[in-house]
Amino acid sequence: MSFTSLKELIELANQEKTTISELMIKTEVHQTGYPREIIIKKMSEQFTVMEEAVRRGTLSPVMSRTGLTGGDGNRLYQYAKEGNSFINPITLNAAANAFAVSEVNAAMGRIVATPTAGSAGILPAVLVHALDSGKFTREQIVRSIFTASALGLVIANKASISGAAGGCQAEVGSATAMAAGTLVELAGGTPMQVGNAIGIALKNSLGLVCDPVAGLVEIPCIIRNGLHAITAQAAADMALAGVASVIPADEVIHVMHEVGQQMPESLRETGIGGLAGTPTGKKLKKQILSKKTSGCGPAKYQSAYEIIGPVMVGPSSSHTAGAVRIGNIARQLLNETPLYVNFSLMGSFAETYQGHGTDLALLSGVLGLSTMDEGIPNAKKIAEENSLQYEFTKRVLGSYHPNTVLVELTGASRTVKVLASSLGGGKVEVQEFDDYPLKFSGERPTLVIRHTDRTGFIAELSRFLYQNGFNIARMANERSKINGAAITVCEIDNKIEATLSSLLKKEIPIIDEIVLVQTN
Repeated sequence: MSFTSLKELIELANQEKTTISELMIKTEVHQTGYPREIIIKKMSEQFTVMEEAVRRGTLSPVMSRTGLTGGDGNRLYQYAKEGNSFINPITLNAAANAFAVSEVNAAMGRIVATPTAGSAGILPAVLVHALDSGKFTREQIVRSIFTASALGLVIANKASISGAAGGCQAEVGSATAMAAGTLVELAGGTPMQVGNAIGIALKNSLGLVCDPVAGLVEIPCIIRNGLHAITAQAAADMALAGVASVIPADEVIHVMHEVGQQMPESLRETGIGGLAGTPTGKKLKKQILSKKTSGCGPAKYQSAYEIIGPVMVGPSSSHTAGAVRIGNIARQLLNETPLYVNFSLMGSFAETYQGHGTDLALLSGVLGLSTMDEGIPNAKKIAEENSLQYEFTKRVLGSYHPNTVLVELTGASRTVKVLASSLGGGKVEVQEFDDYPLKFSGERPTLVIRHTDRTGFIAELSRFLYQNGFNIARMANERSKINGAAITVCEIDNKIEATLSSLLKKEIPIIDEIVLVQTN
């Protein structure tokens, strides 16, 4: 089950006389098979990472990897202590919290994408602010994150959470709406009030462009996170006071998607238009890139952790976390130690890969690093130590998501080609494998099977998996010609043991190779 309508979500909560967070927890238990305690424990660990980022950036200055930004979280936190601010000093701390997380992200520290790295300051800011108020327990805060994930699922499934696809409204706007709705439920508001908070918050973000200076998740991203943390709190209070969103939240989400589609490419994460295109923006881009700091189909979202996550080393969930996963999938498909790789980038990947650290992320994935590995900033040094040669080129790859890359990876005995897109929030989708149009995400255990095309193969494979207790989530098959070479991709819900491959090859002799792919 994945949430695609706020109206249905609200009606279901009212019908079952429960909260949205409880619906999300039950859904997660059903989908994963894990007990409730494990599901909540994992979310508690996510919140710990959020809180650590807030404390790190408010209690001491944190500078970005480029040196372009930093220290504002601590600066604002100290200013609020003086008590001379125009707005309530306690409220100002929410903005300081958001600055802090965004600055930790820009420093390539560990954060949680909520739902993306570019908007990762907003939800942690208001939740840690709520915890510090003393009105709510840590357990209540952790449970409320499931509310945020359910709301994020609706937005992601109805529209987009990717700046490259929908502008900053899809990232900061979505996070603001998620945070506002979460605060309402945390405060005891009704499901209908949650919906109103989302509508109010998102309407205030419509048309927000994605114009990162030098392609970095710094200017204006950090400031927007701080201001929108306060916006989320204000929207929550409005809804709790009885203010309604005259335009239903589902319709506002639909409009956000339409507006995003109408935005020119220059205002969708490419680092070309908007603030990035100002004389100062261009000057900063030239200044930053001259330092060579880089040396250091729509997706469907189902799980809470596709929205609250991944835990990652920044600065961008699309350009860093997603890129790591793409590189890692390519490495697994090569199935041997990589010696050479060529990355062909298109769209916003091509325009901003140095500023976003996409080059470091792709290399890290190919080297076998995870999204939360602190070695990501040193990927080029690690590549040199492992004798991995690499190249980056720009080219048009087709009508795919703007964050798309072709990875051509060579080992001692073989070469593989993987065309994949980073869809937002760290979620990825392989579009082609060795020129076969095969789509899969790598989120579930995935069998990639090379075999000879033969009548009845799919039936035999399905029967074998069924008899061994495996549930097929998605399957795709492509062949070069009748009775020729073929590849079948099979995504499985269950955990797969290493012995399965040998058993399957013994059962179906026309199988040449089985590779198990799964991202973390």
